Amino acid sequence: MERFLGFTHNHCFITLFFISLSPLGFAQYEHWPYLPGYPEPPPQVYQPPQRPANVPKIQLRLAGQKRKHNEGRVEVFYSGEWGTVCDDDFSIHAAHVVCRELGYVEAVSWLPSSKYGKGEGKIWMDNVHCNGKETTLAACTSNGWGVTDCKHTEDVGVVCSEKRIPGFKFDNSLLNQIE
Repeated sequence: MERFLGFTHNHCFITLFFISLSPLGFAQYEHWPYLPGYPEPPPQVYQPPQRPANVPKIQLRLAGQKRKHNEGRVEVFYSGEWGTVCDDDFSIHAAHVVCRELGYVEAVSWLPSSKYGKGEGKIWMDNVHCNGKETTLAACTSNGWGVTDCKHTEDVGVVCSEKRIPGFKFDNSLLNQIE
């Protein structure tokens, strides 16, 4: 019978041996408790990337009407005042930076033309260019703080994924300055 199927006892043993070495074979042992006397590995804690020294500290929020917690008009707290971001040259890369800065894993999309309603106050950023790897929207290039030819009808919005960055802690250091 073994010869008929083309396998010998050794073939079966070798096949089972290699399957047991696969990641699936190890998965069942992944969560075994550590033996007494052996230290457990420390829990993974989210470490936010360091902001370059020459980049101003900003705070972001999502605002507007008819929205969920993970979407809205992008608003920036800079120089003691909340303002918006213009949709000119905005991209999914900039949306990823915004969402990660707010503690979401990534952006799903971005929306031009004040889809979440018109903001008020300053338009802080225009012609924003990000490569998507920046630690903060403030590190992306733009026309300069408050330099714009936009109106609030061009306020940009983002939709972030529902998934949060594990261990993300919101930076409250600017909240004392916010009205």
